[in-house]
Amino acid sequence: MKKSLFGSAAAAAVLALGIATASAQLSPKDSGAAALSPEQRSAIRIVIVERLTDEMRNQLPQRLAEAAAALSSLTPDQRAAIRNAISTRLGDDIRDGLPENLSERLADRLGSDVQMPRGAAPTPAQRAAIRSAITARLGEEMQERVADRLAEAAAILATLSPEQRQDVLGAVRARLADEVKERIGHRLAEEIGDKLSDKTVGSGAK
Repeated sequence: MKKSLFGSAAAAAVLALGIATASAQLSPKDSGAAALSPEQRSAIRIVIVERLTDEMRNQLPQRLAEAAAALSSLTPDQRAAIRNAISTRLGDDIRDGLPENLSERLADRLGSDVQMPRGAAPTPAQRAAIRSAITARLGEEMQERVADRLAEAAAILATLSPEQRQDVLGAVRARLADEVKERIGHRLAEEIGDKLSDKTVGSGAK
């Protein structure tokens, strides 16, 4: 697939602006703020791995398959092949360590951007900024690393025409973007916010 399928320079600029805005919200300039500790980053990575693994193994395959199956140009056999291809490819991505790899990048991004007053839980505004940063970054990563490979795998197994392949790619990418924005990103942000509220994280307490 050509890189042009994954967005234009304008879209990249909007993504960069969104991340920059979230970073500004997350990084208050008062002297009492501190960047996340290594222990907090590690805790965030664990949360991300657990959430992404669960989503990729259980909810996401069915939701992506439903989006592709809604295309009227596909036969029942093609829809079944696409559903199997999506489940197989996501399972392969889990075994290949995709959740762990994504967790490293996301945790590093938040670790660089997030600052909070020492000893305080994230405020509602900080939680909203975490959600914005997670959604933007995760959406970009999932589009580039999952959607195209899913569509290609489905095209091979279902012997799709070029037009059907484009339709499947569009449907998968659109549903994936919705999933990241509406469900996965929101849940991750809430779980990360709750984890950062735990005063034992990074405090040395057991």
